[in-house]
Parts: sequence; structure tokens; C-alpha cells
Amino acid sequence: MTFNTSTRRSERLPAWLRRKIPLATESSRIEGAVRRRDLHTICREGLCPNRAECYAKGKGTFMMLGDVCTRGCRFCSVTKGAPEAPDRAEPEKIADASSELGLSHVIVTSVTRDDLSDGGASWFAAVIGELHALDPAPVVEVLVPDFGGDLKALDTVLDAEPDIFSHNMETVRRLYPEIRKGADYDRSLLLLSEAKKRKKEVLTKSSFMLGLGETTKEIFEALGDLIYAGVDFAALGQYLQPGLDQALVDRYLSPEEFSEIGNRGRAMGFLEVTAGPLVRSSYQENRMGVRRKDGRTMPAG
Repeated sequence: MTFNTSTRRSERLPAWLRRKIPLATESSRIEGAVRRRDLHTICREGLCPNRAECYAKGKGTFMMLGDVCTRGCRFCSVTKGAPEAPDRAEPEKIADASSELGLSHVIVTSVTRDDLSDGGASWFAAVIGELHALDPAPVVEVLVPDFGGDLKALDTVLDAEPDIFSHNMETVRRLYPEIRKGADYDRSLLLLSEAKKRKKEVLTKSSFMLGLGETTKEIFEALGDLIYAGVDFAALGQYLQPGLDQALVDRYLSPEEFSEIGNRGRAMGFLEVTAGPLVRSSYQENRMGVRRKDGRTMPAG
């Protein structure tokens, strides 16, 4: 299958990206649990199109270390600037909220904190520990920044034994200077590769946004790089411009194109590939089972 790589920018949202928004009352439970503890979710701060649906189902992705990022990625709506000092009670608050909501799978990410000596790795370790201490303990998935390439910070996270270790590549190599300023394609690949080398039992994940101007060849080169890095699971979704200050959408891929990408990706050797217009790294994407130390197999996602 040859994908349409036209650079003509679409002005109207395609029908397959329009959806019914759940009633506000359906998502109030998770909103309340988060707001009462002064926590953040990437769902809200990142203006995720799936937020209302996920909240209505009692799902969300906690975002640690405040709501101000030190990087300036052009795809992201999270506030950029100089962050405040982290809330040291945040890991306990996240565990408390997870317990209240009865979550069986907890996903935790963070803003990028280049101002912290370990990039926030110790906060990830702390929240993993708090979540593991719950009874019953949920599957714990962490979606980490690149820690500036600091492998000691990576070890800090891995030593806390998350069930799933995620780091998003976001886009293809050629577009990094434009879309991911301050990030480095090879540095992100190294983080994923080293995570699998250092902790073979941990499941590793990454995701890409499509529709930023990448070519078909570049998509599969990027997936090949993930295979070489030992990544278990890949997710690919449509980039949607969250605001006027972010990069424009180059084009909208059809559901059929995403289906073909998923089929070809699975044939490359991943444990699972999920591809679709509304797929995000933390949205209905992961059909792998996670075998915990206590012998239980739990769905991841």
C-alpha cells in the first residue's frame, strides 16, 4: 500500500475524528479525585481528544512534577517556562487517588524537568514504590522524559521495578529539529534500548504522532529503529494541533492507512502495534498481558 504523502494541509476535521463527547457528569469522579489533591493529568494539560471518554471510564494518566515544562516541543500544549519546586507529597497523593478510583493499571508521566539534577527520576521511583505498596497493587506504567540522556537516572527508575517502561519518540528523525527542540532522536532511542538491556523483564513502549510531514519510508524506518532497540510495543496515532501556537497538521491519515501501518508493524516483530487516528500512548492501545511477581497476569491498558 502506498500512502498519500501530499503536503496539502487539511482545513476541516475528517468525519472519523469527530466524536460524541460524554456528559460532564460521567467524568466528574476522576476529575474530583485529581483536583482534591492538586494533581495534574496529561489528559487535561495536553488537551487530549480522548480525555472525556477516558475520564468517563475512570481512566487517566497522572502527570507529575507540576504543569510547567522546561522544553519547547512544537506539538505540545503543556505550558513552557520555569517550573516551581516539585511537591514531595505528590507520589503519595497519586497512590491515594489511584486507590480511591480502584485503578488496576496506573500510568504516570511528567513534564520534562531539565532543571532537576536527575530529571525527576527519583520522583518516578517514589511513585512506583507507593503504587506497589497498594493492596491490590496495580500494573504500574511510567512514561518518562529523556532525562537528558542520564543513564543513572534511568537506573533509578528501573530499580523501582515498573511493569511497563515507556518513552515516546513522537516523530521521525528528520522532523526532530523542528518538532522536538531540545530533544535528540538517538538519545531517545538509547534510553529505550538501555532500558531493555538493563531490565530484560520490563515491557517497553513508544509511540509516534503521524501527520506532521513524515513520509511512508520514514514511518517504517522509525519502527525499525524501535525493533532494533528491543521495544515491545508501538502505538501510532494522528497528530491534532492543540492550539494556534503549535505545529500545523500536514495531513490527516485515513483509518485504512492506519490499519495497514499496524499490520505491517506487527509483521516486523513487535509484541503488539496499535495504530489508529485517535490512538495515543495511553489510550486503549495495549493488549499485552503483564505477569506480575505474584504470578497474576493482568491486562496492560
